[in-house]
Amino acid sequence: MGREIRRVPAGWEHPKESKLNYRTHQMEERYCPMYDEAFICAARQWMDAAIAWDNGSDPDTAEHKAEHPFYWQWDSNPPDPERYRPDWPEESLTHYQVYETVSEGTPVTPPFATEAELVDYLVQHGDYWDQKLTAEGTQPSAQWSRANAEAFVKRAWAPSLIISAGRVFNPQNMGELDA
Repeated sequence: MGREIRRVPAGWEHPKESKLNYRTHQMEERYCPMYDEAFICAARQWMDAAIAWDNGSDPDTAEHKAEHPFYWQWDSNPPDPERYRPDWPEESLTHYQVYETVSEGTPVTPPFATEAELVDYLVQHGDYWDQKLTAEGTQPSAQWSRANAEAFVKRAWAPSLIISAGRVFNPQNMGELDA
């Protein structure tokens, strides 16, 4: 769980859905969580695993099939096509966009044509969550340091939170938070 950079096509607009905000009791437009995998690939993997379960070639089948005769009882339901990204051609993935991965993944920045543009955006604005926390007054600034933004973009992934020996750390600045 954390933040990752996903490659997206130019002009990509992540789909949204209307959801109830249980705090405000108002309907809000929110990004739909989506895995960074094409549905067809996820569906094929699920089908292959279901077939292996059914024919007994899955190593867990012998031990668990009596209790779970159908694969979806053991593992999960088939993938939902609305929770997977489109099957884009590799050459179309020209832009960089930051996603949170606490859910399947929702964008927390706009897409950018270059890594340098993404770094500049994070330095000037932070991500959408940083902006929200700053607006609510629970975080003093949304902006990332240039060193942290560059390090994140170079690695293309960072955890959201680190807990070690009962201490909680914020990876954005690696400062210890009150637990």
